[in-house]
Amino acid sequence: MFSVDFKSEEEVKEYIKNVGTEYSFQCYKEKTPDGCFRLGDFFAAVKNDFPQAAKAYQKSCDDFSHARGCSKIGAFYLYGKGVDRDREKALHYFTKGCEEGNTDACFGAGSVLLSSKKGTNEAEEAQNRSRGLGYLEGACKQDHAASCFNLSAIFIKGLSGVEKDMARAAHYSVRSCELGHMYGCVNASRMYAIGDGIAKDESLAAKFKEKAKELHTEAKETNRQLKFGET
Repeated sequence: MFSVDFKSEEEVKEYIKNVGTEYSFQCYKEKTPDGCFRLGDFFAAVKNDFPQAAKAYQKSCDDFSHARGCSKIGAFYLYGKGVDRDREKALHYFTKGCEEGNTDACFGAGSVLLSSKKGTNEAEEAQNRSRGLGYLEGACKQDHAASCFNLSAIFIKGLSGVEKDMARAAHYSVRSCELGHMYGCVNASRMYAIGDGIAKDESLAAKFKEKAKELHTEAKETNRQLKFGET
């Protein structure tokens, strides 16, 4: 078995070169969906070449309907990473990724629709809101924590055409907390503490507050380890 001495700069460079060549071969010669997606990850994470990463992700989605590839290129178009910023293309790729079963893509599609500028008429605006909420609700049902939390935030504050609904906000706050979203736990704790949208329960308020603290500690430790690894 071939091994790499990661203390040797030359061996590491050769290894990286071979990895890139292998993924490129898988994508463009063998025409495998995962090969194109891995090539995108390689360019993004290893080479910091975002235009090439975008090209590979887009190919994985356009040619092979790779769900994660669609989600990745959707995010690139949304934030203008490696490509010109284009919300319509972002929505197109997020929607396709969602249809292929990727919950991150569903979250992206829902977020774009709910944050988009007003449509040409009230019917179009209402349709966008309905579609956006539908994408987030679908992702939440598939245990996507950020989607559940965003739903809670929407129903806490209300949105143009969406009434405040503290009972639904509480439901989604609790669910996002159960899925590991720290701010969902914070909201759930507050709601149980004052009985906002849910029956007042001091023991549950304390439980969710403790969960929020645990998640915060875990996040700080993860961040510390990442920074340590960079030194």
